[in-house]
Amino acid sequence: MKVSIRNLGVIKEEATLDLKPLTVLIGPNNEGKTWLAYSLAGILGSFGSSEYIQAYADKKVPNTYEPLDNAIEQVLTEGNATIDLRKFADEYGEKYFNDVAQYARNWMGRFLSTQRVSFTDMDISLELGETKADFLHQITQYAQVSRVAKSILTIRKNQGEDKLFAFTSTDIQGSDGQEERLAEKIPLAEVRERLIYFVATALHMSLYPQIYVFPTERPSIIENRSGITRLSVLFPSERAIPRKAIWPLRDFTKMLDDIFENGPLDDEVRWQNPATQKYIQLAETLEQQILVGNVSLSTPEPDPNREVLFQPTQNVHLEISIASSMVKELSPLALYLRHLATPGELVIIDEPEMNLHPAAQVKIIEFLAMLVNAGLHVLITTHSSYVVDHLVNLMDAHKHKNQDEIVEMFLLEQKEAFIDQEKVSVYLVEDGKVKNVLSPEGAIDWGTFSEVSRLVGRIHFELLGE
Repeated sequence: MKVSIRNLGVIKEEATLDLKPLTVLIGPNNEGKTWLAYSLAGILGSFGSSEYIQAYADKKVPNTYEPLDNAIEQVLTEGNATIDLRKFADEYGEKYFNDVAQYARNWMGRFLSTQRVSFTDMDISLELGETKADFLHQITQYAQVSRVAKSILTIRKNQGEDKLFAFTSTDIQGSDGQEERLAEKIPLAEVRERLIYFVATALHMSLYPQIYVFPTERPSIIENRSGITRLSVLFPSERAIPRKAIWPLRDFTKMLDDIFENGPLDDEVRWQNPATQKYIQLAETLEQQILVGNVSLSTPEPDPNREVLFQPTQNVHLEISIASSMVKELSPLALYLRHLATPGELVIIDEPEMNLHPAAQVKIIEFLAMLVNAGLHVLITTHSSYVVDHLVNLMDAHKHKNQDEIVEMFLLEQKEAFIDQEKVSVYLVEDGKVKNVLSPEGAIDWGTFSEVSRLVGRIHFELLGE
């Protein structure tokens, strides 16, 4: 899927990036990498969907979708309607996501918790491209049932079918036994909103079932999962100005809360499902080969006092607050994989190398490639030369004639870390521009780091020459 961006924060010039299963954003600090990643999460995720659904229901958007509006009118007048959801997605899916992206100008300030930046001129557009075929397939596989007011209104989409059915109860009667109009049971505005919500949710979840953001503040938040509502919680100061946290931090906190609400039965269901079992096994790989210890919850059942523990050895259990910075950094990822991850989700990680030893940085890019090969989509921002340079090795290894001979050269020693270059995109975000730096031959040209390396080397040799 291709995304074009212009006038997003410091990114002024129009640029196009291709979101692949593994997308890497590199570049200096304060150049807009994080804002770009977060903005995509907002537009493609539940926040952008909810904002647009409400605006569409309130008739505050310029564009409408005739099949959807006709179905709404038909339910209100005739009591039932059908939408060919696959056909709708084929004809209007890309238009819908572009409408959501354009409407983002109205809410991006709230999403990023800023009142000082204007998004009036922000322009983000999307092109499904090669993603469209899979998107339409997921539309057909999508299944959901929504019932309103004791099934007076039912909206249903069955797995493997293209059509969505909406119908009202055939027995709508008042207390006196007389037939009542639908509007007397459910506000007509709610009927409209429910149908719009159903269709929009199907579109979003068929593109990415969920989007999870792991912000750089995650080590602090994992220590205190009680909820992040003000920046002063993260950065205490007598002069701190209370302000709502940016939405990705709130979403991250909600993700932790969802994990803490999981019980043994939820985990057992995940283990018995091959589609999610592989993510539990990947969580174990992360623990054993990178963290060198186990991440767990203190009680098997949900409990108000439940906490995250780290077990470096068999008889030692540490509160996460006194574990190493690397453990705090990566434990949320282990918990996500064990308790929540499902195929097709988009995981956005801001600086996955944060607090990691160089060897662990090399391991983490191998591990992220394994996640991609296991069916997740991953977008990262990074400043790590170890991560970027080793990604080239992983792409080269995928092309190797005999992968069994070379697998021991890699730190995790798993062929599943070798990744097809077709699944990778790498962009340099610098000087208000976004530039593709992954060549067709698989090389990554990023002057932002090589120039610093040359500078350090030049200073070294000049000092030796004195």
